[in-house]
Amino acid sequence: MALAGSERAQIRQQFEAIEGPLKLEYYHQSPRRVMVPGRPEKPSCALARELYEEIAELSDHISLTIYEHEESQAQVKRRDIVDVPCVLIRGELNRPLRFYGAPNGHLLVAMIRAMVLASTRQSKPSVKMKRILGKLRRPTRLRLLGSAQDPMAGQAALAACAAALLSPKLQADIFAIEEFAEIGARSGVTALPALFIDDRLFASGLVEPFEMVEFIGLWQANPEKAQLNPPTTQPGSATAWRPPQPPPQQREPAPIDPIAAAAGRAREPAATPEGMRRTSGGLIVPNR
Repeated sequence: MALAGSERAQIRQQFEAIEGPLKLEYYHQSPRRVMVPGRPEKPSCALARELYEEIAELSDHISLTIYEHEESQAQVKRRDIVDVPCVLIRGELNRPLRFYGAPNGHLLVAMIRAMVLASTRQSKPSVKMKRILGKLRRPTRLRLLGSAQDPMAGQAALAACAAALLSPKLQADIFAIEEFAEIGARSGVTALPALFIDDRLFASGLVEPFEMVEFIGLWQANPEKAQLNPPTTQPGSATAWRPPQPPPQQREPAPIDPIAAAAGRAREPAATPEGMRRTSGGLIVPNR
């Protein structure tokens, strides 16, 4: 089982707060019998599928649909799924949240809370928040990279999901860095959690939903000004990160060159002929 008994009990208790139907769409890649160049295996898919099947059993409000990624390309394109494993969460407001990777640790906690949040009837935003939301003019993607071992990553992931649930113009994608380190390496990430807006890295650390939405409004209205005024992060919420280094390659010993070997032996002190001596430069000359 993917979940321990104590974890199932805790999740079931949290699911008691679910107010409406919650739909999970899980995008899966089964093991291949034949290796396909350019299409890496996704071993975490097996664990992710088991996890979501167990989660769906913990509440009558949850329905789970499983899609084979390569056999459901029309659905994948419609839902804007960029990799697997991925679960898409849709609740009361039909505003999708995407979690990539087999969730674990603090990202699993964030995902469970995001499920409950997505299923509830959202309270009306404050007047100030409503005014900021009204300024959003186009769809914007929030992408959060975080580590399952980092408590701040869980809080940052939940903040991104909460912001996305405020407006149909926002969407949130959460990536577990343990499985998608290449995204961080390719994007120049040096600290986690890392927040991307429209594929641009803008913040490392926890950004609260209000500050996030306020910055997105600025970003859409004045990109130049936004780049000079990144969103405010909670002090001390970022942790340094660098891509995992590949193991050093072991070099095979060079083939023995018999001529070089003979020359090496000639330089040995024992090989200096009688009546001769070796200079500091390695030459053998007569003793005088």
